[in-house]
Amino acid sequence: MALFVSDTPCFSDPDAATVRAAVDSTLERLGAEECYARAAEVFGDRPDVAFDRIQWARSVCERALTSATPVPC
Repeated sequence: MALFVSDTPCFSDPDAATVRAAVDSTLERLGAEECYARAAEVFGDRPDVAFDRIQWARSVCERALTSATPVPC
């Protein structure tokens, strides 16, 4: 949800580091609860826009997380 409500344009194709930075800065600025509240507001007001943006955010986050280097035990 943090990437969804971030200022990152959904027509961009950010790399993993940029995604992590956007998520971290948005969570730091808003907190998790506010991210969810803002996402819910967008889904209520503009479900057509919200659907496309959440699909983009999920895809970008999935790619960023699967490209992360595993942490050794």
